[in-house]
Amino acid sequence: MRRPLIILTALAVLGGAASLLVSVGPRLTKAGASETGSGASRAVAGPPAVALEALPGAFEQPVFVTAPAKDRSRLFVVEKTGRIRIIKDGAVLPQPFLDISARVSTEGERGLLSMAFDPRYARNGRFYVNYTNLNGDTRVVRYRVSRSDPDRAAISTAKVLLRIRQPHSNHNGGQLQFGPDGRLYVGMGDGGGGGDPRARAQNDRTRLGKMLRITLSVSPVKIRAYAKGLRNPWRFSFDRATGALWIGDVGQGAREEIDYLRPGRPAGANFGWNGYEGTLVYDRGTAAKLRRSRLTWPVAQYGRDYGASVTGGYVYRGGAIPDLRGFYLFGDFVSGRVWAKKGPGGARNPLPGVDGQIARISSFGQDAAGELYVVSLNGAVYRIVPAQ
Repeated sequence: MRRPLIILTALAVLGGAASLLVSVGPRLTKAGASETGSGASRAVAGPPAVALEALPGAFEQPVFVTAPAKDRSRLFVVEKTGRIRIIKDGAVLPQPFLDISARVSTEGERGLLSMAFDPRYARNGRFYVNYTNLNGDTRVVRYRVSRSDPDRAAISTAKVLLRIRQPHSNHNGGQLQFGPDGRLYVGMGDGGGGGDPRARAQNDRTRLGKMLRITLSVSPVKIRAYAKGLRNPWRFSFDRATGALWIGDVGQGAREEIDYLRPGRPAGANFGWNGYEGTLVYDRGTAAKLRRSRLTWPVAQYGRDYGASVTGGYVYRGGAIPDLRGFYLFGDFVSGRVWAKKGPGGARNPLPGVDGQIARISSFGQDAAGELYVVSLNGAVYRIVPAQ
């Protein structure tokens, strides 16, 4: 999400108005999927038809859903306005797990944006949240669950791990995910302002426009940039089976993109923004300074005829829909389109039963069993289930 939500909604009406520009990077398929080093999109069977099952409750601007490892009775729903709610055994608990609404700014794209459970949460009770404070600046904070109530957080245990000043109200990134290396990854947008006017995404002296990696096993924690050249990574995830990293990076005005890093990829990837928007030259001055052979190009991209704000998702690894296993699911906030892509070289296909069915897709989510969910900013959360 890169613009105030009113503007994003308006873009849905304008969605085919922008013409596609001439590409300058890897060749594109007609569907807009990037043909990168792995060659042309492989001919594989498309995704199966699925269905949507609405979860109980109506939420206040939900933006994320997750669960601790091995916890199959609860689902945690993050509300942009500053609360985390629990769905437990099919019912929404009356009291929130965490309420920090008094500490969170919510105008535009600001808010409580995501959470992540420590891989050893069952033992240490630690979880992490990413939000914008009352000044609009990014905070990544660690909390612990209450010792007396597993459905309530102990708000007094807050410890700030990361502070980043935000020059504008948009492009906050906000996603948190633990990688297969046990470190906490933080997606940071370029700080907003339209077009990254100060080229922050390429500036190694700022943490904006970067994928950060926090080593929590040392004190103080160690924070390093893992990758750069991102505009606004609105949702990224690690494939729980392979460890590959998938990123949905919101575009400026012409291209939305999906980026991919193979399992175990060392730090240093550069996705090209603001020199490139997808495979299109955006800022000629920045692009001239970049070596194209060293850039990491998107594995999928699309223009305004398909949508206007990508929402990254997950690779399905659940057990309820065997034919969907291995497909990466992602969507578009404005158009409601949802696609499935089998591996980085696979084609981008609409997901039958979900594509075009949900308005304002703010996030995807994954539970402890590997089943996937779709979140609407309008207030609903849906589970993806087998078609009847």
